[in-house]
Amino acid sequence: MMAEIFFRKHVLVCVVLLCICGLALGTATFSVQAASESGRISLEEIPGNGNCLECHDQPDWEWKLANGDKLLLSIEGEAFNQSVHKDMQCIECHIGYEDFPAPHNKITATNKRQYMVSYHDTCQKCHQEQFNLISGNVHDELYISGNLNTPLCADCHQPHTQAHMSELEKPQENGHVSWESQICVDCHQSEFDNYKESVHGKGLLAGDNTDMPDCVDCHNVHDINDPTQSLFRMNSVDTCAKCHSNTDVMEKYGLETNVLDTYLVFHDTTVTLIEEYNPDSLTNKPTCFDCHGIHEVGSFNPPPIEANISAMTLYPEVNVKQAGPPVENVGFTGVMIGILIGSIGAFTLNQLIKEKRENES
Repeated sequence: MMAEIFFRKHVLVCVVLLCICGLALGTATFSVQAASESGRISLEEIPGNGNCLECHDQPDWEWKLANGDKLLLSIEGEAFNQSVHKDMQCIECHIGYEDFPAPHNKITATNKRQYMVSYHDTCQKCHQEQFNLISGNVHDELYISGNLNTPLCADCHQPHTQAHMSELEKPQENGHVSWESQICVDCHQSEFDNYKESVHGKGLLAGDNTDMPDCVDCHNVHDINDPTQSLFRMNSVDTCAKCHSNTDVMEKYGLETNVLDTYLVFHDTTVTLIEEYNPDSLTNKPTCFDCHGIHEVGSFNPPPIEANISAMTLYPEVNVKQAGPPVENVGFTGVMIGILIGSIGAFTLNQLIKEKRENES
């Protein structure tokens, strides 16, 4: 009888232990599923980064994909532990690879680009604000249209080594092109080659002049508009004005800020009307870079500007001086102003004398 009771107790204990194990397993499974739906959660029941790095922290480890591409699986543990993502668990981004020990054998992408594209929406879980800015930009439009070679998050931000944004050097600190603009060069080499030879590029790259703009100063970072569209061209005046209407900056180089005013008085009147009533129409009125160039902006001296104007207008002999001399320095204008003021003064004096005589009589 005692033996039977003892046996039943042990069976009951075993059943309870099995239930606890089953509950723990179910909770871990639910945690993994929840990770795929809601982003960051506690992942204590599954292998940590240390488990992953036991295999992945080895150099030159590659996986051959169906098309022959070699996907690098190596992650330098020390670099990752210094990155902005160091406190995240690997499987928060690599959903579905939580089984341990490896191998996982779950890579379904047939080429490297397809593999990267498969993670495109992963960053959105933590970076919704940046995704909102990206939505509708020139790169996003290309991606939506089916161009998988357009830049995605990981093309600019290496997820395993990305430093915190506050730790990255700014052009104001290093006197060189910002790290964001250096990334642009990977796809836009020809534009950067032109920029290097421009007055802006030479000032920044050769002269360490931090007043000079680089890529992101004109094109922004995430909300990059299509430069081939009319709205970008019309808004380019405001882009240039950020620096060229700044008196403190322009005085250093002997440039006048009234160039913006002289432009606004004439050409911008038409540009503004078109932008307001028909923003999709391409204005035939010149904007800043029609005369001064885009990436190859040169000196404000007339020859390069004359060349640009001659290429786009029927009136190549137009006055192309940067802002034109002030009216007080123009001989004819000065004489005419003097005559006008003198005439008005003489007329006024004559009227005063006439009124005085009438009053005396």
